[in-house]
Amino acid sequence: MVEFALVAPVVLLIIGATVDMGRGMLMYTLLQGASRDMARQAALGYYSGSNTLPPDCTALTTPCSLSSLVNGAHLLDSLGATVVYSDSGSISAAPPAYGTYSGGTTTQPGTITLTGTNPNTVYVFIYELDSTGGPNPRWSCPSCAAANGAAARTGGHQLAVVDLRLRWQPVMAKFLGIPTVITFDSQTVIRMEF
Repeated sequence: MVEFALVAPVVLLIIGATVDMGRGMLMYTLLQGASRDMARQAALGYYSGSNTLPPDCTALTTPCSLSSLVNGAHLLDSLGATVVYSDSGSISAAPPAYGTYSGGTTTQPGTITLTGTNPNTVYVFIYELDSTGGPNPRWSCPSCAAANGAAARTGGHQLAVVDLRLRWQPVMAKFLGIPTVITFDSQTVIRMEF
């Protein structure tokens, strides 16, 4: 009994940590799948008008079955993750308020840093690398429509970037009172078809 009392807490911690690591790997794998799926959809001309509304092919006589671009990030809903997406307040170099953007070129995305974020939340960044001399990067910005057009993305075979960032807090760390949060990042870059 004494030996069991001494060994049991350590064994239970190891088992719990192993399960926690497996759950973390599952979330990261789902995040990668969601990023690739969203990028494949972002490449379609149907999605040029909005990231949050159904694509314009749903209005055809025989409507397509595609849904909103940002729905791909909801693959992690079943694991208790919350998805946050909002359009930018600026057409260039200014992502949504939950992140900051720096660097980047017309062919390479820059670096995004999360700011003031919550654990177990997926933060979605969707933007275009514009090689035609326009704003770079080009974020979806409804308030900028008068000067830059209402479309979420422009034509000309630009590059669309989907960057999903998950702030994940392991259950064991929370149980033990350790304020550890791990940031998973999955970025996919794809050339648009229009």
